[in-house]
Amino acid sequence: MTGMNHGLPDLLEELEQARELVRVEAEVDPVLEVAEVTDRAAEAGALLFGSVRGHDLPVLTNLLGQPERICRALGAGGLDELALRVAEAVHPTQPEGWLERLKSLPGRKALKGLAPKSVRTGVCQQVVRLGGDVDLGRLPVLKSRPDEAARAITAGQVVSVEPDSDERVVGRYDLQVLDRNRLAVCWDPTDDHARLLGEYRRRREPMPLAVVLGGDPAALLAAMAPLPPGADAWAVAGLLRARPLDLVAGRSAALAVPADAEIVLEGHVDPAEPPVEAGPLATPVGYYTRPRPAPVMHATGLTHRANPIYPALVPGTPPNEMTVTGRALVQVFLPVLKLAVPGLVDCEMPQFGAARHWALVSVRKTYAGQARQVAGALWALRPAMFGKVLVVVDEHVDVHDAEEVWYAVATSADPGRDVFFADGPPDPLDPAAPAESLGRRMAIDATIKLPEERRGPGAQPALMSEEVRQLVAGRWAEYGIGD
Repeated sequence: MTGMNHGLPDLLEELEQARELVRVEAEVDPVLEVAEVTDRAAEAGALLFGSVRGHDLPVLTNLLGQPERICRALGAGGLDELALRVAEAVHPTQPEGWLERLKSLPGRKALKGLAPKSVRTGVCQQVVRLGGDVDLGRLPVLKSRPDEAARAITAGQVVSVEPDSDERVVGRYDLQVLDRNRLAVCWDPTDDHARLLGEYRRRREPMPLAVVLGGDPAALLAAMAPLPPGADAWAVAGLLRARPLDLVAGRSAALAVPADAEIVLEGHVDPAEPPVEAGPLATPVGYYTRPRPAPVMHATGLTHRANPIYPALVPGTPPNEMTVTGRALVQVFLPVLKLAVPGLVDCEMPQFGAARHWALVSVRKTYAGQARQVAGALWALRPAMFGKVLVVVDEHVDVHDAEEVWYAVATSADPGRDVFFADGPPDPLDPAAPAESLGRRMAIDATIKLPEERRGPGAQPALMSEEVRQLVAGRWAEYGIGD
């Protein structure tokens, strides 16, 4: 296991010692230049820009741009170790349902003490600016592509609460800066926050909102993770980092925020206020969004550390930090997907699909029509909702090996029988999707067909007998061929 850090400054120190942090001291422009440097130096490590034109704050990019750094940030030896933590938390032998287990983490004895806990003070409030003192221009917000409508916050955890239960709702969304104290919050109609805004609209009450920047990366990863609705993202963050998050009360909004955050914006959305047109903004798919309506957040508070670092996720053609993170999180939270989709064995969201538009899944097939059922179940879940091409293979196929997957398609899928389609919510990040229409998805059943799924006996795979395989394996050293 790697060393355990205790916040972003400790992680950066650890990365520097491991030569995975590059300090860029030359002056750079937050408009386009930082993004271009990040694109070109993505393999170099995390990038800390110490001299950003027009600003006093440094900018951090590409922090989680490699799975190894994700694991280092969470004190884990690999993604498999993190997946095991999740599997133990949602073990199906527990009496309560898997959704309830995630909602109420920690539920197992081994996880006691990992739920967020309240503290009186936090470094995120060493500097406090309220009301008219709030000026978003103080932040070195990036513009990543020439045709973006404005600068946008990309690495913010957007936090609100249910009006009755005060349960937290956390997600990562882009926020386009409108002026010194207003932002357009670019969530999708399918996101939990969009539903929540509808609740506040029905009550004719302002929706409290906070945007958390920096702090322990576990919180951002949990905000981006494929969790079911109602799951407490910050409890899951405690699980990922193996210790609870400390939360401190906001100064101008009735919300608790991570005490070790670098920067926190506090405010609200007025549900009665008409939305503004947001975008185009660059996306991790490598294209621009179409302009679309977005609610307005009014920032009433800006708090931060005495010497904060501004983190940013730079969008662009995959692979990038967002697609690397998304792909890794599917592996970490595979145990949750398995509980939601019986028979699921493995899942890969490849980089060429921006860890979003394609999904390759393997199943333990036991009955006819199972591949179609699995496809429907996955499309109903947030991680694969926008997977416009879904390939289902048998459990012996390695979904992380594209050659194996396409061999299965070539030998087990008949285009007239095994390609099927479904409609779903439109994907705002799909550059090929027609405007103002439902999204179209396609699945390929590349599993070996059971007798009930084919006419006639069908071709059988020509596999060597297990007896001979074991014989040769046992005598391999005698052949003198090598390992």
